[in-house]
Formats: sequence, structure tokens, C-alpha cells
Amino acid sequence: MVNYLLWHTELGELDIRKPDLGRPELPGVWERLLQDRSSPLSRRGLQCGGVCRDQGHVEWMYVYERQGQRIAAHEAKTAERRHISNESPEHQAYKERTVRVATEAGHRAEAEARTKDGKVRSDVLVYGANDMPTGFEIQRSFEPENAIRRRNKASADHGVLAAWHTDDSQMFSRNEVAWTRTDNNLPPKAIRDGAHLQVRGGYRYLHMEKCDERRARPCLTKKTGKCGKWHPVSSVRQISYDDFVRGVAAGEVVQAGVKEFRTTFHFWTTALELDRYEDTIGRSVRPVGPKPRKPATGSSDRDPTCRARPRIEISRGPHLNWRDSSHWSSIDAPCRYCRGLTHLRDDTGRPSHKTCAEAQLGT
Repeated sequence: MVNYLLWHTELGELDIRKPDLGRPELPGVWERLLQDRSSPLSRRGLQCGGVCRDQGHVEWMYVYERQGQRIAAHEAKTAERRHISNESPEHQAYKERTVRVATEAGHRAEAEARTKDGKVRSDVLVYGANDMPTGFEIQRSFEPENAIRRRNKASADHGVLAAWHTDDSQMFSRNEVAWTRTDNNLPPKAIRDGAHLQVRGGYRYLHMEKCDERRARPCLTKKTGKCGKWHPVSSVRQISYDDFVRGVAAGEVVQAGVKEFRTTFHFWTTALELDRYEDTIGRSVRPVGPKPRKPATGSSDRDPTCRARPRIEISRGPHLNWRDSSHWSSIDAPCRYCRGLTHLRDDTGRPSHKTCAEAQLGT
């Protein structure tokens, strides 16, 4: 993609589409930039003034001419990808709104951000309460369940809680992760700047009901009758998308995995209700974070599996060196000691096995 906007550390913004680069008070500025080719890029002071600068990235650039056309190129070819977007306008609008809402709430947020080790990238990475990272993933196109699970696990393994959002009802009906959903077919402007973007599903009430005669539904475990135990009950809860982002970042809205019969349902609820539920069942149902890696010590704390064994001394007899070609013959003949056929010859040139000759010397 052609890059037009440049940023010079001394001259400010430059536009190569304009004959004077947008700086009529500086005649010959283009020729000056071309003459700086012998200097390192960092000393030329020329950076990307478009998408990269808008996203807070410092990317060095260089300029040249080809067939009379002015061209500006990035030093790092990976930076060119920021100028090429395969995302829909709706996807981009969701990301921009998420960044804006989180930033206005006082949290650090960045679009297309990676973890510190660079192995996991989120659509929007928000550092919320206690600087805990949450990766908001906007998934509008179809992706298989296994792929979503792998991405979700990769985020968890690197300490990022993934918050999955979609506007597709079929994607939302799946249960591999905790999805939230908003209305489909909203224009990008309504997504980006709309006054109220409602979450239609994925955020639920969570409370406990005793399975007795007062409960209208049958037992969730036995599927019939009553068992007298307490069961979790959840129902749809209303929340705006902005409040959801703020709640997740603040730690007030949390992710839960509640098991009913043999199925675990993933959804979002309030931290207070989830605490009460976990106190009732006596265990945590929150997403499992990264497993701490045990530092390598170079030795095991287990009992050794090998023991020192007594050294066995093997007594060896006389050893002959018959590596010379004079001890070899292409014609096999009976050994002078055992009468077996051999190609070897002793020091006198008579047929003999080496082992037979050594045994004879040892006697």
C-alpha cells in the first residue's frame, strides 16, 4: 500500500502527494530528503505519519523516486501490515469503541496489542484493575470451535483473560467459551458512536435454588423429581456494551463456568454473585489461569534411580596388532590352529585367526 503521510522529527508532517510536501515555506525539502540516503534512518528523522503514528508506533521510513514517482517505504516490512486491513468496518468500529470506553474509564487500552513475549495478540488489550490484562476478541466471521478453544487457551497460558464478543447468533449459540452478543446488521457509525449498544446475551444472573417442592422445574441432576439439594440457576441479564467493558476492566464483571448435569455453561456475571455461588459449592468455577512453571534446577528432588555398582575388572590376554595389510590375503585358507577358513595371516605368513593366535600366546 502506498504511504503518503510522513512525520519528520524536525519539520513535522509531510505529504508526498503535494509538490512542496505541504510545506511551501521550505523550498527544496524533497531534494533534501533524497540527499540523506547515506545516513542511518534513525538520523534522517523520517517516520510514518499515518496509521503507525496514529496507533502510537514509531516506524522509520525512507524515500526514493521511481520513474518520476515519489515513494515512501517503511524500514520494517512488518509495519506495512498496519496499512493493509482485512477487517470489516464493523469490526474496526467495535475495536475503536472498546478502546475509547476503556480509556475513558481510566484503564490502559490498545488495539491489536501483543503480550510482552509477543506470542498472543488481542483485538483490544485492556489493562484493568491491578493491571490485569483482558483481551477483547471481536469475532464476526465464522471460525471453528476448536480454533476458538486454541486461541482462548493460548491467551490463558500467557496470562490474558479472553472476552469473546460476536453479533452472529449462530456463533453465540455455541458454548466453547463465554460469548457476549449484540445486534447484527448495525452500521459502523452506530457501533462506534451510538449512544446505547445493548448486550443481548452472555451476561446473566446467577443464584442458587433449593430443589424441593417449591421449585417448579424438575431436578437438574436426576432430571425428575426433587433431590433436596441446592442448584445454580441463571437467567439473562441486561447490560450495555460500554458498561460491560467497564465492568470487566474493573473486575466487577467476571467469567464463570457453571456445570448443569454433564454440561458446563460459560457466561459472564457479577463478581458478587459468583463469590456467593463459589462459597456455596466450595470450589472455584473461574477460568484457570496460566500454570506456574517450575524453574529448572538441573537436578531432581526424587530418589536416584541408579546406584553405584562395583567395578568389574576384566583380565585380558595378549593382544596382537594385525592392522597392517600384510596380515590379510584375498585367498582363504585353513587356520593353522583350528583348521577353520580365514583370510588372516600371522607374522610368518601362515593362515591363522587372530583370536586363535592370541589364545596360543596366552597358553
